[in-house]
Amino acid sequence: MSRRIVWTVALVLTAVVAALYLPVLGAPFEYDDKVEILQNRVLRTPGSFVPIWEYNPFRVLLLYSFSWDIWAWGVLRPAPYRFENVIIHAVCTLLLFAWLRRLVPHLAPSWGEERRALLTAGAALVFAVHPLAIESVTYISGRSSSLATLFVLLSLWAWMGYADRVTEDPAVGRWLAARVRRLNVGLGTVLGAGLLVGLPISWMVANERIASGRAIAIGLGGASALLAVAAAVGADRWKALTPAKVSAETQAAANKAANSLAVSFLAFLLGAVTKEIAAMLPVILFLVEWLAVQRGNGRAALDTLRGRLFPFVSIPVFLVVLRVGAYGYIASPTTIRPWFTNVLTQAEVVPHYLRLWLLPFPQSIYHDHAVVTGLGTWVTWLGFSGLVALLFVAARWRRLAPAAALGLWVAAIAFAPTSSIFALKETMVEHRTYLPSVGLALASGWVFAGPVWSLAAWMGRTRPLLHAALPLLLWCGGLIVGNFSYNQLWKSEEALWSNALSVNPDSPDAWRYLGDLYAGQGRWPDADAALSKALKLRPEDPELMSKLGRTKAINLDLPAAEALFRQAASVDACHTPALNNLAQILRLRGDLSNAIDLYTDSVGCAPTENYIAQRALGDIYYSELRDREKAGHHYTRALEVLDPASPDAPLLKQRLLELTW
Repeated sequence: MSRRIVWTVALVLTAVVAALYLPVLGAPFEYDDKVEILQNRVLRTPGSFVPIWEYNPFRVLLLYSFSWDIWAWGVLRPAPYRFENVIIHAVCTLLLFAWLRRLVPHLAPSWGEERRALLTAGAALVFAVHPLAIESVTYISGRSSSLATLFVLLSLWAWMGYADRVTEDPAVGRWLAARVRRLNVGLGTVLGAGLLVGLPISWMVANERIASGRAIAIGLGGASALLAVAAAVGADRWKALTPAKVSAETQAAANKAANSLAVSFLAFLLGAVTKEIAAMLPVILFLVEWLAVQRGNGRAALDTLRGRLFPFVSIPVFLVVLRVGAYGYIASPTTIRPWFTNVLTQAEVVPHYLRLWLLPFPQSIYHDHAVVTGLGTWVTWLGFSGLVALLFVAARWRRLAPAAALGLWVAAIAFAPTSSIFALKETMVEHRTYLPSVGLALASGWVFAGPVWSLAAWMGRTRPLLHAALPLLLWCGGLIVGNFSYNQLWKSEEALWSNALSVNPDSPDAWRYLGDLYAGQGRWPDADAALSKALKLRPEDPELMSKLGRTKAINLDLPAAEALFRQAASVDACHTPALNNLAQILRLRGDLSNAIDLYTDSVGCAPTENYIAQRALGDIYYSELRDREKAGHHYTRALEVLDPASPDAPLLKQRLLELTW
């Protein structure tokens, strides 16, 4: 493409993203936004890096971006948060376009410029307008997927810049290969020393045998000693690995290529501390090497694993080994569902994602896809067989249709962290399709620039570009209509959850979230009806019993509320909301002794985070029993767990000051 066309396409892509998403900037905070962002205390101070790291070391950059948002915009203005998401999506679209401009000539060297341009611009346009992106753009918490994808695409774009330079000039490639080999020896030595020292120390920290501060000092000291020994023993070999001298021109070109490689690696690291899905980048890079750079030569692609791909592969492996050695698990310390059950469940879910890619209706913020039990059904195995067959065909067609093969395999690898053996709470969530959409967009672009173009040419059309672009634009027009329609639902939280119930009418969670929304709006009869429906669908859930009991108590139906609280406590003896609410009913009746017992039991179940019980005990001893010492004790404990920004804090501090002076 000429520079003029490139800038025109870039401006059109940006304008389309802006037109689709800017009209819904004012949509309210939704779903996890309220808990994971607005009520998350570790995000309240942007300068406090350590609490964020301790909260989730695998999403530090994401959490820090939310922390900055809270500091800059507060918790009452969702528009600036969402505006950042729109910018991220626009940048992702432009990076995809830029990456494909470098990638497509490797995938389709025999195609003309118009055909390549159709594949490149068409794939970027599909990615920009597809409604499956809404949950990663309009939904503020969906930034986890879009921001991680931004760094993945930046890394892919920089990687192709590096690959182009080393393949265009063999002298540059040979010199950089020698330099990378030398760096890899050093990196391998450092990682080996880190494992030898880090594994036992991390195990001792995880099992509380040694303090973390002391462990860091011992670990650094031990690793330094091992590296000193390795440097002394391998000094001659290290010197022998020094690259030969080259001309100044070759050196300058090599430095540019090395800078591209450094940018690619830095983007990978940033993505890895944004969301775990970015850890799949090394596999995607290997696919790019295999199917594009090396033109299907598997042996040459494997050689890159010990060459330029070594840092991308070795560091994640190092971190995974340390994590398993320290904690004994990779993804989660608790088993949500057995891995085999999750695989069978995802064998049904992933085909549903693919169907939504082709026809994105009906969409929902909540897909209550049932967990597959036993060995599944014919639907399960049909889905599993279909996915395996699709990937097998893609592998077999890697030379005939490398763009389609690469797109499908990139989508499969991107789905792997969330749709394979690692079980997550929700079986199906639309924002998990954002990174896989990079591959699906590439495969979609190939459909129109490949088979549709070839069909138009075979039919004797004199302008195959027009006849291939027209169905692409028609499909994108349908996607734009679907995007606009579904995006409108996000302007109203009630409409969003009502839509979720139209898609999943028997979902107890969807009814629960709708009931929570009505409760937050003070619509207690509506909340009662929604929560009653949820409890009917899941009758043994103590949380639903407690929520419905609270609603009935506010509606002044205290006998029904008490019965629900007692039922919840009988199902789960440590369900603190039920214990606290039941204690409050007893307190209203004047039964202070039993109320105190229940509040005390509640504190015993959650001694470090039970503000409600501590506050209630403080109030009882302050107002009714006039016990200054016990009132002061419980107010102190309540303040320790209370959010400093809470409106309750000034009153508690005032009472505590009164009691202690």
